[in-house]
This record gives sequence, structure tokens and C-alpha cells, in this order.
Amino acid sequence: MPQVQLKALSTGLHPIAQRAVAKKHLNLLLKKLPPDSKAYVAGGAPRDWHHGWGCRDIDIFYSVPEYSRDAITEMMNMDYDKLKQDYSNYGYGCEGHGIIHSVHEYEATKYSPKAKSTSHTKVQLIQTKKDALEVIQNFPISLSRIWMDKEGTIDCDFFYASSYNSRIIHELNESHGWNYVYLNKILGRFSTYAFAPLRYDGRRDEKEQLDIGF
Repeated sequence: MPQVQLKALSTGLHPIAQRAVAKKHLNLLLKKLPPDSKAYVAGGAPRDWHHGWGCRDIDIFYSVPEYSRDAITEMMNMDYDKLKQDYSNYGYGCEGHGIIHSVHEYEATKYSPKAKSTSHTKVQLIQTKKDALEVIQNFPISLSRIWMDKEGTIDCDFFYASSYNSRIIHELNESHGWNYVYLNKILGRFSTYAFAPLRYDGRRDEKEQLDIGF
């Protein structure tokens, strides 16, 4: 898989500093989880860092052995705010549906009080019913398939790399219907990118083409 090197534009939220804070939060979470758990910072944060920007929040997707899911959720309920947030942007619906088991949130300053780069940043902990990396690699928007592991290494899949190189965003699960709200949000932030369905068929058949006079 392609590994990603970060660059920094002139923003007050330095991506390299934010990555260091996010790595700390990721590893603090993993210390709370049972063996064989998996966790990654995924989606918006590493994508923004890769483009040279600071992120708005840090989403950590994690999975635990099935037998411990409810116990981990109860532990999270005691430590953090529980959310019933719609994660249909990732192709999965609300809590209790699809593959999202629970979502919790806290201020990054809870564990990083001196880190100015994340002083107004929230951390969301998203527990999945499937392997966390499998979930990330099936995000419906190509430009979201990027993640950071506990070592601070940032990887992406073929679809993210292709989008980044071509500046074309693909919706990868169009069988569920186009997610126009999320696409508008993404295209509004990434104004240099175009959108094209993955199954774009190109030129129309001649019998369907408009006559343009030449």
C-alpha cells in the first residue's frame, strides 16, 4: 500500500504536530483495549494532513474481539460522552445499524492540555462490528481511504492514491445511492478536485448524442 508523507501549508494547525497528538491518543486508546484489538486514525484527519491542512477533529476507528464489545462500550460510557451520530457518510447508518457498535467523543485537551495544535479539536472513538481496517478500506468516498496506525505511519489504498494523483473523487458504493450531502461537503473543501462515478462509461453512443453541428 502507498505510504503518505505529510506537507504543511501556512495554517495555525500544523499537521505534523497534530499527527503527533493523534498518535498519542490512538495509543492511549489501545492500552485500554483487550489484546487483538485494532485501532486507526482514519478519514478526514490524515486526509487533511496529507493536503497540508490542520484537521477539524480526529476520528479513531477501532474494533475489539466480539465477546468484549459491550464491556468496552460500558467502559467508554463512564469515561466519555456517548453519541448517537449518523455515520451514513461512511456508508454505515446510525448506532445499532450496519457495522457501527458505538461512538464516543471527548476534547483532545483531556489528554493533551498543552498541545495548541489540537486545542479546539474533538476526538471521536468509533467502535465497529467488523475489523476496523476492513471498514476503513471500504469507505464509500475514495478520498477517505487513508489511515494512520499506532506507529504514526500513514497509509492509503489504491483508490485514495488514484484520487490524489488525478484530483478526481469517486463514489465507490453507488449501489446504495449517491451520497450527495457528503459529496457536496467534500467538493466544497477540495475545490481543485472533480467528481466522477467509478463506473463512468465515457462517451455516449452515437445514436444518443446531440447534434452540435460538426
